[in-house]
Amino acid sequence: MGQKRKWNFPSNNFGQIFGIADSGVETFKGTPMKSLAREICQNSLDANDQSGQPTKIEFKAFQIAPSDIPDFEGLYDALKRSLAFWSGQTTDRAKSFFETALSVANNVAITCLRISDYNTTGLTGAREEYNSAWCNLTKSSGASDKSGSNGGSFGIGKYAPFACSVFRTVFYSTLDSAHQSAYQGVSRLTSFRNASEEITQGIGFYGGEKNAPVYEQISLDSEYHRPAEQHGTDIFILGFNGDEHWREQMVASILDGFLYAVFNGALVVDVDGTQISKDTLDGLVESHKDYFREHADEYYQTLLNRTEVCTFEKLFTEDPETCGKVTLRLMIEAGFHRRVAMVRQTGMKIKDKGHINGIIPFAGVLYIEGVELNTYLRTLENPQHLEWEVERADNQRKAKKLLQQLSQFIRESLNEMRDDSSEEELDPPVGEYLSAKQEEEAANEKKEERILDTIHDVDSRVTEVKPPSSGEQDEDTAETQHPNDTGEISVSGLPGEGGSGDQGAGNGGGNGGGHHAGNGGGDIPKEHRQALSTIPASHIRNLVRDRKEGKYTIIFTPAISACDGVIEIFMSAESQAYDANILSAHCATHPNLTVEGNKIQNINFTRQQPLKIDVQIDYHDYCPMEVKGYGNKV
Repeated sequence: MGQKRKWNFPSNNFGQIFGIADSGVETFKGTPMKSLAREICQNSLDANDQSGQPTKIEFKAFQIAPSDIPDFEGLYDALKRSLAFWSGQTTDRAKSFFETALSVANNVAITCLRISDYNTTGLTGAREEYNSAWCNLTKSSGASDKSGSNGGSFGIGKYAPFACSVFRTVFYSTLDSAHQSAYQGVSRLTSFRNASEEITQGIGFYGGEKNAPVYEQISLDSEYHRPAEQHGTDIFILGFNGDEHWREQMVASILDGFLYAVFNGALVVDVDGTQISKDTLDGLVESHKDYFREHADEYYQTLLNRTEVCTFEKLFTEDPETCGKVTLRLMIEAGFHRRVAMVRQTGMKIKDKGHINGIIPFAGVLYIEGVELNTYLRTLENPQHLEWEVERADNQRKAKKLLQQLSQFIRESLNEMRDDSSEEELDPPVGEYLSAKQEEEAANEKKEERILDTIHDVDSRVTEVKPPSSGEQDEDTAETQHPNDTGEISVSGLPGEGGSGDQGAGNGGGNGGGHHAGNGGGDIPKEHRQALSTIPASHIRNLVRDRKEGKYTIIFTPAISACDGVIEIFMSAESQAYDANILSAHCATHPNLTVEGNKIQNINFTRQQPLKIDVQIDYHDYCPMEVKGYGNKV
């Protein structure tokens, strides 16, 4: 009761000055609604209290008067001081941000978004100083307390709500399973000069003494109060910046990633009055099909159809550690994109499995049941929960065998789905099957995996580039990838290349392979535009040189030789990976490196010869990182 509650922006103690380009927030600026939906739903599903009730989530927009926001005067003062501090910059970016924020702050009412979950454990450990779900979300970086079958690590995914705030300010409130209540405000602004003439760190906290949370609940939404004994978490995004289509985008994103959870009754979501449940799926799939990006409408037909779908089951009983069952539903339909949704028991889709068959249009859903099998496969998941990786297993032979069994199960099931009028077997072309190609290429390679309990080395992986269907644009990488029958890919967007061919809009020197040729005039030789293959690594490591400056050293030891090489760097969130914005790259043996986005180019890979590259990325905190290499094999 005697706590002094206010906004506090700690001094930087004559250390680093933080600008407006907060890399954690910027990561989600491109797809804010999609990212918010995926990160929230994944964390809430994993936090289910195991009561047998579905996880329920509400997204609710509301209006609030500035005077009803805790210590809004303190936040407003920070915004003004930030504007004054950065007004002398050459670029107007920071100035524009704070002018917009102050303009919204002066409104009679401010739009906010409330996110509430139910039948969950809530954010536990609010009274702990570190290493708890509460601390990892509100104050920690590069730390995780999740294990077992749970996913996510409160890595960069926790920045997603801030990307949806005009003020970059969020309030957290929880009633956890131990009946502990707590709330705290977090504001991710910039450094500025405070009333004591000290320069701040840029991040501020609303709470009690020493930036402690307030040990009670709060609701900024006057029409909402968490019911007694309803454990869960409330997130209030202050100054919500969703556009006129945010509801449709969020509904579509939830169905793209969590369709099975909804269909199975494990997840119920209310998006500002739009109910997402197993009873409303028919209408939602039809009304939102133009917003789907990951084939949710096809998967729904596969789950719903009773007459044109074949169902296959396989039991795993040999190993007590991997006991369980998988159920595969397949449907052949003209126009389908030849994908299988790989779904774990929580109902969250792990991946869209493509390149199973290049001729027959079909869709499939593979559902994995059993605590043991799910827990084991969870140990093979990468941080963004989009792939199973053999290298993560203590017993790689065992893991490889399990994934091969899943591959064989899909193969045999497809072969049974042949047309009675045709004798052609539906064998898939040579290519990836649950990373089978990658596993075969790297069967004798030792790969290292480290868990960041102490943050000195950044977690890193080499994964095969998974191309989408031919001519299709990958939403995450924003490049067109064209698979061939050998599992290789052609990558457009490299210097001097032409367009995709379909449009004939080449602006380099390419000769696009579609209906019309590209017409660029670049000077990159034709051989540079061969299909690029994945370059596996026998060893890879990322070293942190200066995390505040985003400086790292990548040591990449290729297992094979290749020319025209490219390295891509990604930052991993809870549910997917995001392009790292590379500011610079230097290598003593390759003085002519070029950088474009998250790509480092002009690399020659020599088998078993370590390649040491110093990079600087636009991110000033620890996070799991993913590295991909590809080139023309020598």
